Amino acid sequence: MAKGKSQFATWYCSQCNRGNYITAYNKKNNENIVKVLRKHCGQCRDTLDHKRKDTKKAAK
Repeated sequence: MAKGKSQFATWYCSQCNRGNYITAYNKKNNENIVKVLRKHCGQCRDTLDHKRKDTKKAAK
């Protein structure tokens, strides 16, 4: 888990729009913030692009 003030991001599959991953990052220290990741989607059963959407809290 990230320490200090962090911004949470939920990663959504580009094909089925399902939120699969939650990450935390520090906006102030991170200059190259990634917008798209290539991750595995359990629903689609394939490795696809995931788009980031910032969230206030980490949903469990």
